[in-house]
Amino acid sequence: MTVTRKTPFSMTLSDNLKKEVAEWDQKGYAELAALTYPIVYERGAEGDPNWYEVEVVFLEKNDQYIQISVAVDDGGMSAFCPPSYSLVIYASGDRSK
Repeated sequence: MTVTRKTPFSMTLSDNLKKEVAEWDQKGYAELAALTYPIVYERGAEGDPNWYEVEVVFLEKNDQYIQISVAVDDGGMSAFCPPSYSLVIYASGDRSK
């Protein structure tokens, strides 16, 4: 008997999360600090099999950094436990910490 391990989300969602995280990682501290959270938007047209929703949530901010979480879901089961990634953006602009 072969047991196949299923991942909690499709590879497509994983790829979409990587793309969204890369976009948000390019924003600077001041730009992120000025936004109003949560931020929710959709990618793709309704009914498109590649459609997904993005939610960006504010986690923490101080004088040195801001931390946000980026999550994606396809409206199915992934909406209950969406794949997400936490980003820390430093005010100094340093990306190596």
